[in-house]
Amino acid sequence: MNGKKVFLIIIGFLIVVLTIIIWAYFNREEEVINELNEITPQEEISDEQLRNTIVSLYYINEETNEIEIERRLIDAKILLNNPYEQLFDLWLKGPNSNNLKTFCSENIKINNIELINDCLKIDFSSEFINEFSGNSGTELNLIYCLVNTFTELTEINCIQILIDGQENQYLGNINLSEKYYKTNNNL
Repeated sequence: MNGKKVFLIIIGFLIVVLTIIIWAYFNREEEVINELNEITPQEEISDEQLRNTIVSLYYINEETNEIEIERRLIDAKILLNNPYEQLFDLWLKGPNSNNLKTFCSENIKINNIELINDCLKIDFSSEFINEFSGNSGTELNLIYCLVNTFTELTEINCIQILIDGQENQYLGNINLSEKYYKTNNNL
């Protein structure tokens, strides 16, 4: 009988120990999960950081002549006054990447820029045509760089280009006064 009592005590003790180990195992995971959900910011976000937005600017890859996108983090405050001119100025300053180009001179000026319905009419100075430095075949890509950049804004679906207020101006063989819509096959 003593052997049976000792055996039952040992089995009972093992069951209690095993129950404690199992309980501790499951409770430990809950504590770890709860600890992971508590995130403490290291620093407060400033008003300036909250105003930051990403703009997409499209450029021509100098080596492949394909259109590529460059995203920039800017202060959205600069887009409050004349957003279309500001976006064009950002684009005209050129890409940060060395292999991307605008093929346009920084002498280009906008005479007028106006949103009519969902089409942005851009009246460029004659320098847009006179100072284009790309080769034949990049003219259409240049147009679509502008189209894709401006149509990132939700209110714009197409652009139309005028030169010194005149329609039917040409950049190479490309009639600039047509309405150009964003296409994904140029990317």
